[in-house]
This record gives sequence, structure tokens and C-alpha cells, in this order.
Amino acid sequence: MKKSLITSLMLVVFLSGCGYTIQGRATLPFDRVTVSEIKNSTGEPKLQDRMHRLLAQTFMEYGVDIVPSARYRVEADITDFTVYPVAEKNLQAIEYQLIVSCKVRVIDMETRKVAVLGAIEAPYLVYFRSSGLLVSVLAEKETATEQALKDLSQEIVMRIAYQKPAFTEDLEKKGEKKGEPKAVPAGK
Repeated sequence: MKKSLITSLMLVVFLSGCGYTIQGRATLPFDRVTVSEIKNSTGEPKLQDRMHRLLAQTFMEYGVDIVPSARYRVEADITDFTVYPVAEKNLQAIEYQLIVSCKVRVIDMETRKVAVLGAIEAPYLVYFRSSGLLVSVLAEKETATEQALKDLSQEIVMRIAYQKPAFTEDLEKKGEKKGEPKAVPAGK
């Protein structure tokens, strides 16, 4: 008992000395967020709907509430969805690699500042094996796509948590002001 306590204490001291920290809800830059529009710039249908659902689910797993009127809004553009055959047998592909990447922005709706997180790729390589009928290949691809999008959404949330967004660009400068148009007096 005493030996395990000393070992545990030494492990905690060692890890805290190496720069490791435990990130919780208190260390996130916000506790409420709006998951806004997810654009799909690929040819894969319904990818944006699945990414929206998984990104919202991942934020909730980290303790962030999803509300439509939150101060911070997260937007993404899925820029790449590629399936590569990586192994073949008898001139038929039997193993595939799936790559998904996107560009993410976090917008502070009060100050109208934008933090661009840039291009984010799923952190883990996703492979799937399938041979035989096209139906089984498509079913395995759907399962692998779900996993790749889940990995990508976790990477997005972790980037926001560990690399606090630097709000540098003005939304108005980008020509994307969503507020009321300026009133112009008649005759001018």
C-alpha cells in the first residue's frame, strides 16, 4: 500500500515536471458555443451533416454547452475527402485509406473577431478492409468515414482547448458582417 502510494506520488511529480497538464472544462476558452455552418467542398454527400453532429457531440463530451446564441461560433469547411486503395489482391483493391481535412474558424460574436485555426487533418490514419461486393465496400467506407470524422472533431476541440484561439481578424474586414445594414438618408 505504502509502496503504491509513493509510486503514484512520484509519477504525478514526474509528469507535472515534464509539462503535462490535465485539461478540464475550466481551461477551455469558453463554456458555451454555437456550432455553425459546416461547408462541404468535397464530392462526398452529407459529410457536413455528419461533421456537424459529431463536432457538437465532441464539444458536449468536453463539457461545453451547445446553444444557438453563444458568444463563440465555430465554423468549418471540409476541404478534402479522399479514399486511396493501398492493397490489392488479384487486381482488386482490398484495403483502403481514408483522409479527411478541414479549415476551422472560431468567431467571437461580441467583438466580431475571427480566429483561424487553419487546415486540420484527422490525426490518425483510418484504414478499412473490404473485398467482394460493392455493397460491403460502401458499408465499410461509411464506418471508416464516421471514425475519421470523430477523430477530426476531437482534434478540432483539442486544438481549441490547448492552443487558445487568437482572435486577430475582424469579421467586418472580411466583408462578412451579419449585422444590420447602415441606414443611408434619402437623397444621398
